Amino acid sequence: MRRDWEIIRRILLEVEELEPTKSISLSNYPDEEQHIISYHVKLLYDAQLLEAIFSNSISKGPRYFTIQGQNGLTWNGHEFLDSIKDEGLWKDVKKTLKEKGKAMTFEVIKTTATTLVKSSINQLLGS
Repeated sequence: MRRDWEIIRRILLEVEELEPTKSISLSNYPDEEQHIISYHVKLLYDAQLLEAIFSNSISKGPRYFTIQGQNGLTWNGHEFLDSIKDEGLWKDVKKTLKEKGKAMTFEVIKTTATTLVKSSINQLLGS
């Protein structure tokens, strides 16, 4: 399965919006999305961008998970999401990387977003 940055961003945004006493689990998603969402939550967990509890299962179905609101995103998860949260900036990041023919990796996305933000700040300040 391929990593899908739109799904990654969507999950991070959903987790950020969770109230402290709420949670997200596999049951929050329609059946047709469960394998895809489960895979991407595991990627985000492995990258230490969010905290999740996974249940072990022998079935070939999607891996069940729960993400708690009070400790869903890690520090790095917040930092990364802050760099891609703004819809306009996210579109600019994707456009820039596509025009340059660059792969969308975690570091490249974060660096590009940071560069675009710094550039827009410099324009505002007239530097």
